[in-house]
Amino acid sequence: MIIILLITGILIKAQDALGNDISGDNQIGEVNEFLKRPIVVRALDSNKNPRPNVLVMFSLLYEPEENILSKRFAELEPDTVKTDKDGYAKVWVKLGGAKGKYFILAKCEGESLIFSQVGLEKNWFLFILLSIIGGLALFIFGLNYGSKGLIRMAGSKMRDVLFTITKNRIFALITGIFITIILGSSTAASVLLVRFASLGIISLVPALGILLGADIGTTIVVQLLAFKISDYAILIVAVGVFLRLLFPGLRNIAQFIFGIGLLFFSLKIMSGPIGNLKYLPGFSSAVNYLGSSVVFGILIGAFFAFVLHSSAALIGFILVLAFESLIPLSSALPLVLGANLGTTFSTILASNTTNGRRVATGNLMFKIIMVLIIAPLLGVMEKFLGIIGGDVAREIANFHTIFNICTALLFLPLLEPSSRLLEKIITETKEEILRIKRLDPAFLSAPSIALGQAAKEILLMADITMKMLEESIKVFENRDIVLRKKIIETDDEVDKIEEMVTPYISQITRDEVDEEIIKIQQTLLCAVAELEHIGDIISKNLMNYAKKQIDSGLSFSEEGFIEIKEFHNFVLETLRMAVNSLATHDKRLAKKAGQRREIGLEYAKRYEANHLSRLSRGLKETIETSTIHLDIISDLERINFHASEIGRALL
Repeated sequence: MIIILLITGILIKAQDALGNDISGDNQIGEVNEFLKRPIVVRALDSNKNPRPNVLVMFSLLYEPEENILSKRFAELEPDTVKTDKDGYAKVWVKLGGAKGKYFILAKCEGESLIFSQVGLEKNWFLFILLSIIGGLALFIFGLNYGSKGLIRMAGSKMRDVLFTITKNRIFALITGIFITIILGSSTAASVLLVRFASLGIISLVPALGILLGADIGTTIVVQLLAFKISDYAILIVAVGVFLRLLFPGLRNIAQFIFGIGLLFFSLKIMSGPIGNLKYLPGFSSAVNYLGSSVVFGILIGAFFAFVLHSSAALIGFILVLAFESLIPLSSALPLVLGANLGTTFSTILASNTTNGRRVATGNLMFKIIMVLIIAPLLGVMEKFLGIIGGDVAREIANFHTIFNICTALLFLPLLEPSSRLLEKIITETKEEILRIKRLDPAFLSAPSIALGQAAKEILLMADITMKMLEESIKVFENRDIVLRKKIIETDDEVDKIEEMVTPYISQITRDEVDEEIIKIQQTLLCAVAELEHIGDIISKNLMNYAKKQIDSGLSFSEEGFIEIKEFHNFVLETLRMAVNSLATHDKRLAKKAGQRREIGLEYAKRYEANHLSRLSRGLKETIETSTIHLDIISDLERINFHASEIGRALL
């Protein structure tokens, strides 16, 4: 601000020929450095002609108190100057060691002018950018980290709610609110719902209802942020840390509290440096332009919400601007509309099937219609928010809440007509290949759901393996070359599933999940490994023995092949019991499967002894197929061992 104590007409702030200010007033400089431009005054006579050789004295009227305490004063070079032939006098200013306001007084023959300057830390603009980037990163991390604590507390309950949801609109809405609170982000909830719809786990109508609730859920986070308690952020973080250290049983709650503390701490990190944005040339004009150009403000908000993958993060940043009085309500409201719109594009990108695209498009359609309704009424909304009361930050949070509640009230009764419209707009075509990807990384945000999806793949793997084992005996019995080749090729499918499932399950680490999840994780990993071993034994060993038998034209003795088939049936039953126990979580069945390991060993020993007995009797077929016979018995016993291990892993 320029403060003019006395206007005399003989001492003015310098201007160029076009009347533009070139006096060096209102500069922003770095502490302990000279300002980029000098302070320039001009002495004129009563006829406004230049006055040369007039003495002008410059002095420091005010500087931050820290300069005095640290003795790092501002300097003027020189402090006394005579005007040149054009009446100009200039002085260079070196700022002191502290940031803040500096006022310089220029005096000439009783007339005076005051110049205002701002000193900021070195590389202040870079520091602002880094603070914003770091603050937003910490915000998103805190949001995700805190939500993981709630996810673990919810566990499989969230999965059960999702899998059993009906067409009850109100229940779907409440479920959406619940899911967003758990996941900490409506975007994450929306992406998850689109993936579920793509898999056919949830139908279109309840999915749209849940999305409406998810948008309301995210307003709770924003309302929480509107409380200006960032000064206590470190205390909240400390409570989370000590709660986890002192009470391990409460670690999920502790993690949630720690995450909330990080949210507020991120706002504190941004608030100080962001306050300096008001010194940035053109910043105020740009912010005010957002209020005058609603469409531009909406587009800017949508873009940054999409980039940040979070409407809460963008609105949190807007709240920081409001805390620092850097943004009026009229400029903030279009950004909030854009934030609500921008996150819908993330769900569009997440959709890869017809049903998924319908859900994502429905979400986008609801938001666009609501933005078109609200945007022309922003002036009315400002007055209404003023009646509700609160500071600008609270008004912004209230607007976000009102927008999403109104969206739910408008479209909740229209879910079925909307779903029919979406089904007509987005139709399935014969050419479309729907490749359902059950092992989607999006599910990793909810470990119980991710493991449930992985279990489906493992059961598919088990079915394939059982089919391989079941048909393997037919290759020996019928000398079936075609079936042998098919079994070998089928093992490639088993290997592919193993290569997908193992890394996916392994991403759920021990320090991110509770003991129950870890147990399921270990069981599934064990099942995958054992099934992969069984597949390899069948394709690489048993089918190799079959090739030798077929190529040589040899036959097993009748008694010997009966025993092989008996043992094969026993092993196949062990595998069936193990897989069924895995599918049903039946521990009694798993125990029975585990106990068949020792029984299988006894069978193998008995069949080997019987074979040796036939050898001693000199049976021709037994002698010719002895090696193959013993190898088959040995490998069937190995398969029985691996199958029983699946059952034992469940105990």
